[in-house]
Amino acid sequence: MSLRSKTIFGIASIEAVLLVSLVVTAVTFLSRSVSKDLVKHASTTATLFSTTTKDAVLSYDLASLDDFVIEALKNPGIEYARVISSSDGVLSQSGKEEALNRIFSADQHMEDVNDGVFDTYASIIEGDTVYGRVEIGMSVSNAQSAIQKIKQWTISIALIELILVALFSYGLGHYLTHQLKLLQAGAKKISHSVISGDFTDTHIPITSNDELGEVAQAFNQMIETLKAECVRVKNYQAELESLNQTLEMRVVARTQLLEDKNEQLTLINFQLKSAQEQLVQSEKMASLGQLAAGVAHEINNPIGFVNSNLASLSDYAQVYVKLTQLVSDWQKNEIPEQRKALEIQIGEFISNESIEFMQEDMPELINESSEGLSRVKDIVAGLKQFSQVDRQALQLFNINDCIKTTLSMVSNELKYHCDIVTKLQEVSQVEINVGKICQVLTNLLINAGQAIGDRGTITIETYSHNDLVYVSVCDTGSGIPAENLKRLFDPFFTTKPEGQGTGLGLAISFGIAQEHSGDLTVTSELSKGSCFILTLPAALSHSKKPPIETQIN
Repeated sequence: MSLRSKTIFGIASIEAVLLVSLVVTAVTFLSRSVSKDLVKHASTTATLFSTTTKDAVLSYDLASLDDFVIEALKNPGIEYARVISSSDGVLSQSGKEEALNRIFSADQHMEDVNDGVFDTYASIIEGDTVYGRVEIGMSVSNAQSAIQKIKQWTISIALIELILVALFSYGLGHYLTHQLKLLQAGAKKISHSVISGDFTDTHIPITSNDELGEVAQAFNQMIETLKAECVRVKNYQAELESLNQTLEMRVVARTQLLEDKNEQLTLINFQLKSAQEQLVQSEKMASLGQLAAGVAHEINNPIGFVNSNLASLSDYAQVYVKLTQLVSDWQKNEIPEQRKALEIQIGEFISNESIEFMQEDMPELINESSEGLSRVKDIVAGLKQFSQVDRQALQLFNINDCIKTTLSMVSNELKYHCDIVTKLQEVSQVEINVGKICQVLTNLLINAGQAIGDRGTITIETYSHNDLVYVSVCDTGSGIPAENLKRLFDPFFTTKPEGQGTGLGLAISFGIAQEHSGDLTVTSELSKGSCFILTLPAALSHSKKPPIETQIN
């Protein structure tokens, strides 16, 4: 089943269950209200009739009683009226013969009526002595007709609303699937372009201004950056190859011309410096590429359990529909034996299907789906932030928010073998390039994760002191040898195996700290772990509060 079909079916099913429940509840409530009004009206009429006829019964005035009975029958809905003396029996009666000829049995509720007439009575009392009673019968046809009209109107309104919801669900499903297909096609184009080096016609069309449109825009920005970097790398590679060939030829052919050789070496050093700058930029883009690699996984996870939750809600809806049908059959059935059988069936169904569990689980499923979609939104916002590393100007920012954004982007790299503990105090704002500082934090967190073996802990802490804001990233990894600590921030220095590291990540991070008038330091002990501290000047003074400690597994 497609995502669009699942969206339509899920929303329509939930709405159908809710509407059926509403219809049943409304009809039941209104039916009871009509029944109560009928009982109250009959009781009031009988009481007034007994009061009217009391004097005639006490004086044995049969002529007046006949008049009272005939007058009572003029009230709408009264089928018969009867006056009975405690000593002399029936004194006067009038009405429909089939109603008068029945054995009188007082009804308590409209549901007790099986012959279309609601029977009630009122005693004729003088002092503490009962002299007789009056009996009347009221037709329930008007009440039943009113109940039927209520059912028809309620069902009609529910059907109209269900149709409108189905149309809305269809439109929403069509829109989401269309946008996702565009992103899917764009992702495939990017993959092929990265492999082939041809970025022609790789842009994703932006058709909306929502979160999906922002994702498409972020992809397009990443494509432009990758395209530019590919062109630059190819150009510099070609230039370097050409220069190397030229150098070799001149060294072989003109070893005697030292002056020319020195000039060529100077030129080569300049070009190598330019190439180094390009490698630094490539390292920056590598961080973005590493983050982008986990975006698809991070987005697929919440979308996956949202789809799973919709499937569960659909199953629950089917159970509620069946239960509602059983209850409806029970309400409509007037045969006691069949009603009893239906009651047993309803009880067994409720017990077998765990209705109470479903009632508790449905809000949780809805909340989980909402949280999953919020997670996707946060990932999109973080990716957009990282895609604009070199375009951002300095701005006042809360370093804690920068940490949270970075964690949302690198969690896929760390969550399987690292426990992340955050101790974030309320600190002063700092004036930073948000993208570059997030790049520093990304590099520190990924390095910490790589230093940890099978399982370990990364602790992130923020605090303020003397108009400075500190961010520490500590791990329980293998640690760094003392002889390597002094060279740790040197360009191209790395302790990783050849081909697994450029040696530029920490050098770039140190440079970014210096650009912000800050510092990046490290302490380490073998077999116990390392701790990197990023220091930035505070822009505003804030009161200190106790840290909020959290742990992410």
